[in-house]
Amino acid sequence: MDDSEDYLALFFTECGELLADLQEQLDRLFDGERDPEIVNAAFRAVHSVKGGAAAFGFNDLIAFAHVFETVMDRVRGGALMLAPDVVGLFMRAGDVMEQLIEQARDGGEGDPETTARLRAELEELTGRSMADETDAEASSPAAEPEPEPASGEPAARTVTVTFRPGPDFIRAGHDPLRVIRAARDLDLVSAEPFGEVPPLDELDVESCPIGWTLRFETDRPGAELAAFFAVYALDAEIGLEDPGAGDVGVAAPSAPSAPGAAEGAEPEAPAAAAEPRGGATRGAASKTLRVEISRIDRLVNLVGEIVITQAVLAQKLSETDAATALEVAHSVEAMNRQTRELQESVMAIRAQPVKSVFSRMPRVVRDLADKLGKEARLILSGEHTEVDTTVIEELAEPLTHMLRNSMDHGLEGPDDREAAGKPRLGTIRLAAEHRGERVIIVIEDDGRGINRERVLEKAVENGLVSPDESMPAEEIDQLIFHPGFSTAQEVSSVSGRGVGMDVVKKKIQALGGRCSLRSTPGEGTRFQITLPLTLAVLDGMTVCVGDQRFILPLSSVVEALRIEAEAVEELPDRSQVLARRGEYLRLISLRKTLGVPGSERREEMAIVVDTETDGLVALLVDELIGQRQVVLKSLEANFRRVEGVSGATILGDGRVALILDVPSLVSTGARGRAPLQEMIH
Repeated sequence: MDDSEDYLALFFTECGELLADLQEQLDRLFDGERDPEIVNAAFRAVHSVKGGAAAFGFNDLIAFAHVFETVMDRVRGGALMLAPDVVGLFMRAGDVMEQLIEQARDGGEGDPETTARLRAELEELTGRSMADETDAEASSPAAEPEPEPASGEPAARTVTVTFRPGPDFIRAGHDPLRVIRAARDLDLVSAEPFGEVPPLDELDVESCPIGWTLRFETDRPGAELAAFFAVYALDAEIGLEDPGAGDVGVAAPSAPSAPGAAEGAEPEAPAAAAEPRGGATRGAASKTLRVEISRIDRLVNLVGEIVITQAVLAQKLSETDAATALEVAHSVEAMNRQTRELQESVMAIRAQPVKSVFSRMPRVVRDLADKLGKEARLILSGEHTEVDTTVIEELAEPLTHMLRNSMDHGLEGPDDREAAGKPRLGTIRLAAEHRGERVIIVIEDDGRGINRERVLEKAVENGLVSPDESMPAEEIDQLIFHPGFSTAQEVSSVSGRGVGMDVVKKKIQALGGRCSLRSTPGEGTRFQITLPLTLAVLDGMTVCVGDQRFILPLSSVVEALRIEAEAVEELPDRSQVLARRGEYLRLISLRKTLGVPGSERREEMAIVVDTETDGLVALLVDELIGQRQVVLKSLEANFRRVEGVSGATILGDGRVALILDVPSLVSTGARGRAPLQEMIH
């Protein structure tokens, strides 16, 4: 990859961050906030995208972004009221910018009609049409139209531009060298530097101490050159001297003075491309380093191998004589601490807030509300919950499907809601939180709930259940996850093809997670996604069942008890419960549930686990071996998916142990299945 491709990849990465920030600011405006700094932050995001696009010649993106920021500048200056219809237009303009960036990145024509329509709507808000004016003229009222000779064509001439980057030019995401290279396409013939470079020990690497005198031999209109340099006018001193128009100068949209600022004070410069985070000051911005994810993955794999090697060393040490073990014990313990610290540091590098995915969802809800004629709002919480970046990358599709389901099947139309005594505006809540070594994501609506009669009718029609079969409500609800299942009366652009919730379940399972739902007719539906924080390493409790060893995620383990015969009672259905401090816990034998061959050993230990959905349950095991850190290996990728198992790991003695999925395992135990018997044999 050459330098140009590196810069281009960096530009699109920064565009993603800037669009996320723009969307966040516009969402705040949509929710009714009117802090001037919100508009300033949104303006900076659009301006930074435009500045980067100018270096690569993405003209459609430049033109649209310029009109967009011009309208926002009128809002900042108080010339335009931030009414709800204006905010709505800004939201749609943000969507168009995202499409234009995708078009620039992936090629293709995009949707020029939508772009042109939105640009025309934005131009109407400027108070005058800009269709026949250049971007420079729009951003610089001082720039006069270029006079033309009698022939109607601009005359060839020498145009001189002084270009001196300001102290924040590079921090704003610009590159002087790329500006000069791009200017070659406008008939640049020479670039002479001026200014002094300070001694090396005094040089600020984030500033540009010199400027350039650029000479153009061209017959282009002066306005075209002015338009090119107007993109950088907020971050550089630029003067344009054209023989046909004199000293033109180049200006950019001005920023309003801060409250209490002196009249004539310099406008605020835009923040760096990666810095506009809700108006955070530049001094408070943290330094970041972009690293390819493949390098981080390699580091994670190496940490996993270190963990395994450490486990092997500890195993071998336990087999040596006591004297030798005592000599090495302290070193091994130190290595254990250092390994854990290294692992936690690497995991922290990979951890990213789910905000990057959550921020896309308000647009999904708005678009669906328009298509379906419904009124809805999306409430986000827990956006800063951090998850492994690999998990985050796979979340967008299932969350989109679940929101589509809530909008189409869950929320009623405004009139129906009003008739049912509900507010016309439906509410969907999307929340995330940490719970032990897992992250819980909840999508909850206040709609009509699942129509179980319709679901059962459709299931019978599709042959999923027999007409005379009796099913509990919870099992009927689970039918919506069946491939090809849909209760829609007719196929539409939103639903009806039976593709959606089955995709959600498969995606979540592929990530080592699970999806559950709870619905109350007339009140709403609640989906819960449970995912591992990381797909690399976890703390586990090793237990022995027969001749096999298994790992229980430590985050699920509450306590371990030694079984007393009098504490176990049998119920009429032959199931057992364990008396524990005044309460009774359901008792499940892992030997029977997993189909492990019998042994002479007696199941004498009970591991109390939290199933998250079914409360506390006690698991019967033969022996509790101890706690250890284990490296997760995907069972599905190397073998096949097995119910009740979330992965596998390599123990210190080289044996493979299965990592159990506690909630799924408890459900399996209730049905009396033995899904692992084939594997164990």
